[in-house]
Amino acid sequence: MDKNRPRFKADKRFLIIVALAIVFTAAVLRAPITSMGALCVEVQDDLGLSSAAMGLVTTLPLLAFAASALFMSALSERFGKSRVLAFGCTAIIIGILLRSFAGPFGLFFGTILLGFGISSGNVLLPSVVRDNFPAHVGVMTALYTTTISVFAGGIAGFSSALVAASSDWRTVLTMVVPFAAIALLLWIAARCMMRSTKNAPERRALRLHPTHLISQHLLKQPLTWWITGLFGVQSILFFSLVAWLPAILTEGGVSSQAITTCVALFPIVGIPCTIFVPPIAQRLKRQRLFGASIGMICVIGIVALFFVNADATAIVATVIVGFALGAPFCLCMYYFGVRTENPEDSSKLSSISQTFGYLMAAIGPACLGLLVDLSGSWCLPLTVMLALSIVLVICGWKSGSGTIPACPTKTD
Repeated sequence: MDKNRPRFKADKRFLIIVALAIVFTAAVLRAPITSMGALCVEVQDDLGLSSAAMGLVTTLPLLAFAASALFMSALSERFGKSRVLAFGCTAIIIGILLRSFAGPFGLFFGTILLGFGISSGNVLLPSVVRDNFPAHVGVMTALYTTTISVFAGGIAGFSSALVAASSDWRTVLTMVVPFAAIALLLWIAARCMMRSTKNAPERRALRLHPTHLISQHLLKQPLTWWITGLFGVQSILFFSLVAWLPAILTEGGVSSQAITTCVALFPIVGIPCTIFVPPIAQRLKRQRLFGASIGMICVIGIVALFFVNADATAIVATVIVGFALGAPFCLCMYYFGVRTENPEDSSKLSSISQTFGYLMAAIGPACLGLLVDLSGSWCLPLTVMLALSIVLVICGWKSGSGTIPACPTKTD
């Protein structure tokens, strides 16, 4: 028994390092984007950019997510998850510094680099959780998705307050750099411990199939597309409302103070979902009714937006739809970890879903804006969003059970 004690302690220390690395990485997966959103006016005025250029700055991270997500699992197989995540944290740090201090060119190039760095965490964290905490996927998913939401909302609000207090926006945008630096050091430490610990999950991983064969296999599975649909529709609705909620409420005659309140509430009310949805999903044998119910809440929220005509109804509608759109994201992160038979396939599923999901999210707000220009009101775009929320119900039901079989071994 004494011989086993040192190894147990080493494994426990390794898991603590990995858990901390997951949390600190999660802290910088949305905060750099929401902080820029909160300071768009200051950045635009200082750099002399057009509204179209600033719109591109907000779209570039989503395009970078979509462009790089498909390659992250392949990179993790080639170099290891911890190493890719360390490179991702480095890209986040460099991207933030370029975005803040290198002028207009640095703003665009740094934003792209930042998007690629964030994509590593988006894709690989579900697989890292599955690797290292197979019996606690729900709890760990709740931990890091809650961290994402809390830092996304907190940093955005703190950024606005600091700039209002006469702080320079460049310095404010670098607030998350220390968290990325700590995450980088933790992934390096995990990598070093992995080399000396035979029990480390990443060291034990068996690469049974080439990356392209696994991807082709997953693309043929209906469950892959139901999960991708759940993630994609949630992304379209969430980012569309981030962009257009003020305009929708303005058309309904809501006061500017209430609109400000609703914009602040929209991302915050989803935080309880990040805490409770993954553990609840883990306790359920099948999540079909759970997923469909979440979609139905979204339907109710979108319908409520049709009838917004006062401050009170605007706040109620915002709370409902914000809560409903926080839940599918957490559910997808959980599904990435449990809907496959091994961590290798988990990262592939995450890559596929996020590639298509963020691509849809990048074009969704622009398409809805075009519909507004063509129709002259928000009635038609809201009808489209209502139809999408019904699709969310269907995807929530269909993705709520089953496991994607592993890629069959090719025998001679």
